[in-house]
Amino acid sequence: MSGTEIAAEVAEAIAEAGAETGGGSPLSGTITRTSGADETTYPPTPGAETDYACTVVLTNYSARDRDGTQITARDIKALIAPDAETDPRNGDRLTVAGQTLHLVNVDAVNPGGVVLMWKCQARAADG
Repeated sequence: MSGTEIAAEVAEAIAEAGAETGGGSPLSGTITRTSGADETTYPPTPGAETDYACTVVLTNYSARDRDGTQITARDIKALIAPDAETDPRNGDRLTVAGQTLHLVNVDAVNPGGVVLMWKCQARAADG
């Protein structure tokens, strides 16, 4: 089985897991990325925002994983399927089911050079 075929199966599994927790349909999200600000103006002009669709499943970190500094009580683990319109990056925002999360740590799972999914540490905004 090729890496691409495995990635397609992982994407399908993430969609199925999202459907289990998302009320019967795959849990879709939006990755929002802000381009760089224009520093030549004062105050600096914020950059443009671009939205990208993705399939995601959210899960909680175990109590053992939470140390209070690196992984806090506000953090959620987001598994993003490889069929996302872009690769998630630190600093992006992820909106899922009306909740906006900030991606603070993104790791690609890519054995053999093919991205199977992205494991993201997503932090809920202060509320």
